[in-house]
Amino acid sequence: MLPQITLALTPLCQLNTPYPSTAYLARHLREHGHACKQRDLGLELALRVYSRAGLSAIFDELEARESLPVPAWRALAMRRQFEGAIDGVVAFLQGRDRGLAPKLLGTPWLPRGPRTEAIDLGAFGEAAVDDAARHVATQWLADIAELVGCVDDGFALARYHHHLAAGAADWAPLAARLAGTTLLDRWLDELAASLDTPIVGLSVPFPGNLYGALRVGQRLRERGITVILGGGYVNTELRDVDEAGLWACADALVYDDGEGPLLALLEHAAGGPDRRHRTRTRGGLHQNAFPDVGTTHAAWYGELPLTQYLNLVDATNPAHRLWSDGRWNKITLAHGCYWKRCSFCDISLDYIARFAPAATTTLVDQTVELVRDTGQRGFHFVDEAAPPRAMRDFAIELLARGEAISWWGNIRFERTFTPDLCRLFAAAGLVAVTGGLEVASDRLLQKMDKGVTIEQVARAARAFSDAGVMVHAYLMYGFPTQTLQETVDSVEMVRQLFAVGALRSAFWHRFVLTRHSAIYPDPAAFGVSVPPRSRAFAENDVPHLDPLGADHDAFDAPLVAALDAYKRGEGYDRPVESWFAAGAPATTEPPDRVARALLTEPEPFAGRLLWLGGDPLEEDGALVLHSAAGPTRLRGPDEALAWVGELVTAARPGEPALTWEQAAGSRPRGVDRLLPAVRRAGLIAV
Repeated sequence: MLPQITLALTPLCQLNTPYPSTAYLARHLREHGHACKQRDLGLELALRVYSRAGLSAIFDELEARESLPVPAWRALAMRRQFEGAIDGVVAFLQGRDRGLAPKLLGTPWLPRGPRTEAIDLGAFGEAAVDDAARHVATQWLADIAELVGCVDDGFALARYHHHLAAGAADWAPLAARLAGTTLLDRWLDELAASLDTPIVGLSVPFPGNLYGALRVGQRLRERGITVILGGGYVNTELRDVDEAGLWACADALVYDDGEGPLLALLEHAAGGPDRRHRTRTRGGLHQNAFPDVGTTHAAWYGELPLTQYLNLVDATNPAHRLWSDGRWNKITLAHGCYWKRCSFCDISLDYIARFAPAATTTLVDQTVELVRDTGQRGFHFVDEAAPPRAMRDFAIELLARGEAISWWGNIRFERTFTPDLCRLFAAAGLVAVTGGLEVASDRLLQKMDKGVTIEQVARAARAFSDAGVMVHAYLMYGFPTQTLQETVDSVEMVRQLFAVGALRSAFWHRFVLTRHSAIYPDPAAFGVSVPPRSRAFAENDVPHLDPLGADHDAFDAPLVAALDAYKRGEGYDRPVESWFAAGAPATTEPPDRVARALLTEPEPFAGRLLWLGGDPLEEDGALVLHSAAGPTRLRGPDEALAWVGELVTAARPGEPALTWEQAAGSRPRGVDRLLPAVRRAGLIAV
């Protein structure tokens, strides 16, 4: 029998929903007959901080200090008001006291800090009372996080000592911090003391989780508990770690998805054969043979306290809100990336390089199960890039079963995403997609091996937008050899995409060279060099020199300013070079490049026919097609109307697959004249 294990999320990550790593592993262990416990230590720490007792302890610490910033002195003066408000605000953000919204907005009840004083609620409108109130409450928690920073300078709303682990991190600052003890450290030690299984797996998805994991792991090992570290940060940053101090905090690191390595570790701990693989211990890397145990595609939350998570509104950007607002069930259409060629991506790692799609019926079964178990119908697909075919099959199966959910996830802007396919997704509940446009430059897109063109991105994004699906684009600047001209031209393409309604949201990210990307083995091929440096504790982000590129630091502010204007629907008539410093060149892109890309011929009926509306009805000699857009009344020869009625009935999801080629041969005269209206009403081909 395998030993009992607790899988724990470490401080600090999301507060609106559980990060899915432990829940995926828990489902896998459960399906293999092994029980496990789950804990979200980040949520537990945050709820202790954001409580009357927690704030009281923090204020006690602050009162003992002689030097504090001005906002902290102001908070101390309002101590009773902070302590009196905190439990109500948390209950409101947990959805347990929605009636607090008018009080948050309409009275001077909350003691304000710098963030709450600077709030502009103009983006919400008069009717969005709940959203606006949650934004106020979220910013108030962020003010408190700044206050907590006077006691423990690593605390933030969704990260903990991120600065110690970001980039090429050294062990010495981490070791020094682990040797100290703050109020939050004592609370972490108490959380560690409450873990009572002989093995504990700690998930470290981001730099802001590492310190909490090390602190908890150190305390657990002092009690003789075996500690396993895994997750995204361990996968990328600690792949070749060689630091003796780490082993005071952990017994093993597991790489990649974790299902196989975790089972092998538990088997070995139970006295079974040593089949440890993709696992590092003090003794080195273990790469024994182990049978393929498959890949988990859906979370299982077990006893995680789903009702205690906080529905935060920390940003007005509609796409960024999806990350922090609402509790999303996590699910995956396919392991890995079906493209796996982008030169800037960590394509050498297994979690990206090995592509394994889920069985559609199984995935929908698990979707239904999660709705039943959690009471939540919102799903975030955490794929590297959701495969279009898998999305199509999932959507058809949902409609065939009559299951209503909301879902969103990451995509590539494929030419496969036609207007008809996007209409299918919207009918099946897709609410948003995020995708990488990166640098809107033909030369750089080719150098990235992105596999898309600007025209292709425009058509796919517009197809989603026209179907009512929000589109968010990831944008990149600072790619090797990127020039000022290419940056200006990229902004012009972004401007055009917003102007035609293809994009609703976007965000600029600065390029980072990583050790597991296609660029790192041969940086000279991309026009950059990697200077030598001493070995760090954590190594994934690699400093590089780009002699052919522009001064990318100079773009930080202009890119953000232009994008903020475009998201508000402003600045479209302003020359893009004017956002940059004086002397920036004018764009070389035609002002109608995106608009011309959208001037395409209507797509033919190619693929499976699907009717997205209701049952056809006869009324006063006409055929009435009912759909979500309203009724469509068709008049024509009786034979043509009867044929259309039979066609849409046969094309409903759940019926045997029917193509236009199969159906068209029997169509009577007069049908072709009706088809445009039938198509607008909801007949698609995918």
